[in-house]
Amino acid sequence: MPGIVRRSRRTLLPLVAPLSLGLLAACNNDEDAPTGTGGNSSRLAFVSDRNGGDLEVYSANADGSDVRRLTTSTGDDGEPSWSVTGRIVFTSTRDGNSEIYSMNADGSDVKRLTNNPAIDELPTWSPNGSQIAFASKRDGNFEIYVMNADGSNQTRLTNNPATESGPRWSPDGTHIGFHSDRDGNNNFEIYMMNANGSSQTRLTNNPAVDLFESWAPDGKRFAFQTNRDGATTEIYTMNVDGTGVNRLTNNTATDNYPMWSTDGKRIAFHSNRDGNFEIYTMASDGTDVVRVTNNAAFDISPAWRP
Repeated sequence: MPGIVRRSRRTLLPLVAPLSLGLLAACNNDEDAPTGTGGNSSRLAFVSDRNGGDLEVYSANADGSDVRRLTTSTGDDGEPSWSVTGRIVFTSTRDGNSEIYSMNADGSDVKRLTNNPAIDELPTWSPNGSQIAFASKRDGNFEIYVMNADGSNQTRLTNNPATESGPRWSPDGTHIGFHSDRDGNNNFEIYMMNANGSSQTRLTNNPAVDLFESWAPDGKRFAFQTNRDGATTEIYTMNVDGTGVNRLTNNTATDNYPMWSTDGKRIAFHSNRDGNFEIYTMASDGTDVVRVTNNAAFDISPAWRP
């Protein structure tokens, strides 16, 4: 169940395979010019191969301006998540296999947090910046773990033969959403559990693939990606009890990896609707879609700065 940083860029381009758990995360030139205003002054971290080599982590303003390259490793770097403390956690193959690292917002002070022969992927910060949830295959199959911000006290939260991945914290830090194929319909559903791993509850129930839930700042809703209404992946929202499902995107392209802004006004995502994968934002009701990046490379896996 490989994540993006262990796959070639060519393999990454479709970004629609149900088992692609790790989706896909100074360069300011004409190709990086913004195409509109996003209504939010926060920065986005994202992943790109725009320099013609490995996947690297970049950041930009929400309108696409001031693009900055943050990593320059010989491996693939991806899946960024921004902490309220100003650090970015990400996944990298720079030391031979997929491990989790953190760095300052300008790319300095890189620290390796995990170190084992298995795959560690999809890290995400707790709201207060004290812990990181992530997925790992270290015990034979992908499960959800947490660790302290410095990599200490790595603790397993889920424990069953299925695949558990994509952890995302609730805004108050009391719950973690994730996706799993544990209930036997051969596709992924979205679940929620307490931050200590207890009370694991299924939220979605359909034959489609539901992945990558992202909490609204009010803690009442998720955004998520699914192919439940056709072959392509679209972005939906739902209440945290699984009710009130609402479709936000509707086109023949692939819309993936929603990330709700910390002010609740916008949702970032990546899409190939204009020919190759770029970063977009939209209002939380699906209107006012704005293209953030615009270049011949592919740009994926957006993450808002708190």
